[in-house]
Amino acid sequence: MNVSLAPVNRVEDIEKIKKAILDVLSILEIDPRSIVPYENTPTFEPFLTECVKVARDRGYLSEENQPFQEKHVRIGAAVGHYTYLHHKNTASHDVAVLSSLLMAFEYCVDDYCFEAKSIAEYGSCLASGRPQLEKGLSDLASLLAELSDMYPPVTGDLLRISHQAYVMGTHLEREMCGLHATWDVSHNAPLFPAVMRSTTSAATSWYLLSFPCDVPVTRYLQGLPDGICVHYTTADIMSYYKEAIEGEFNHVEQIAQFHNMTGPDMLGELVKNVRLNHERVIKVLSASDPSGELVSCYKRTIVGFTVFQALHPRYKLRDFGIFSCCRDSRL
Repeated sequence: MNVSLAPVNRVEDIEKIKKAILDVLSILEIDPRSIVPYENTPTFEPFLTECVKVARDRGYLSEENQPFQEKHVRIGAAVGHYTYLHHKNTASHDVAVLSSLLMAFEYCVDDYCFEAKSIAEYGSCLASGRPQLEKGLSDLASLLAELSDMYPPVTGDLLRISHQAYVMGTHLEREMCGLHATWDVSHNAPLFPAVMRSTTSAATSWYLLSFPCDVPVTRYLQGLPDGICVHYTTADIMSYYKEAIEGEFNHVEQIAQFHNMTGPDMLGELVKNVRLNHERVIKVLSASDPSGELVSCYKRTIVGFTVFQALHPRYKLRDFGIFSCCRDSRL
């Protein structure tokens, strides 16, 4: 089956996309009228300054022409500012900055800043102990190792596996469709899009990094499958508009094809999944930790990711004019 993006109708389809976004915000109890852009919060600039300093001190930004640049640190800090700032001034203090730098590298990988051969051989270099083919990927590997070692062994291994799979997934997308939004998916492989999405996303690490380093993994492990689904499904919904109008690789369209639906219609079904998965994560964590700390960590992180995507120019959702902080709608 050839999976391709249908044109986004600026009346019906736009309204369906807008509704899906508002529904996700509602499920996560995010008021679109009250969220504040990261650049307007008093804590962002100090946090960004700290992230840049750490990146420079570690030599991540030592070369002007290397793929990993300060702009990546800025976007990583923008995400981390919303998602992991609850680790500051705790035993897991360093998780906030290091997670933000890890996400900075993720965006660098996601934007195809590294050579295809370097990405393709990332995992084999790790496994064999060979140097990475580019300095930025060596920096990513060492950062990930350090962050993983801060957690108990099982959590650390899951973090390592998640990011190796994420880099591999980027290589897979290049192999199957290049920089376009099409690839051939067999009618006999209906599970392929969803399973590959969960297998190759960084959602495992996003969920795990929500929690303090000193909490046993058994306290939150059973929430992992649903937590992964919440993270990557909300990401797919919030990024769909950008991907559709730019003709980027798109997971929503892959899944929609097997249901004989359009991408905008599929968003409504994915919203139902988000609601169910989110409710189950909260129930699991509440049963494990009646104090509510683990639920709070999870909520802060998933809400933070969603707010970031809602307001960052990368995702173009300010076009919808649904946020009080930015009423410059062009639709």
